[in-house]
Amino acid sequence: MPLLFLFAGLSVVLLALALTTNLYRQLRRTSFELKPNCLLTRHPVVFITGPRSLFYFRQYWNAYPEILAEHGYEVFLLHLPWQGPRRKSKMQEFLNTRPAEVRGFHFICDSVTAQEMMSLLEHSSLALSVTVLRQPPEAVPPLASSVLVCFLRLSYRLHGLRHSSLSLPTAEDLGIDSPSSRLWLLQRMQVLGEQDFLESR
Repeated sequence: MPLLFLFAGLSVVLLALALTTNLYRQLRRTSFELKPNCLLTRHPVVFITGPRSLFYFRQYWNAYPEILAEHGYEVFLLHLPWQGPRRKSKMQEFLNTRPAEVRGFHFICDSVTAQEMMSLLEHSSLALSVTVLRQPPEAVPPLASSVLVCFLRLSYRLHGLRHSSLSLPTAEDLGIDSPSSRLWLLQRMQVLGEQDFLESR
């Protein structure tokens, strides 16, 4: 009987951790400085959600879509199913039902989703770019972490256990607690904006 109470108590704690960290990531506001004179892309920027679980299902990309939108980019979130073959069929449906005036997309995804969708995207007639968001090698995570950040990292580790067969992105790749990818992401958008401009001439 004590073992049953222990198991029930642990389940409640894990559920509370999962729900609290997801809600916190959804509601928190990130402060950042706008970078002036950003060259915008002609095609919309689409963030694709990767595999999710109870420990990581809200605000998959954290502040990254908000940062690009605040800089003037046309940003969309493509919410694919949490896991399984329906993810690919949903992606195909998205490509098939795009508005006629949209000639291309700039997709942003994690490494797992890129591998999962690459064959589909390579055979598309649309003008596409795929950016796999990874923490730059030179980025150094902060040495000190707040208690909240520790809980966010713990929840993400539990999410990783749920998908242990996949090589999931790191917490830093998804911008959970480190803003150092922001500058790199904006620089990447500048390159894509230049490519769009050259192609339209």
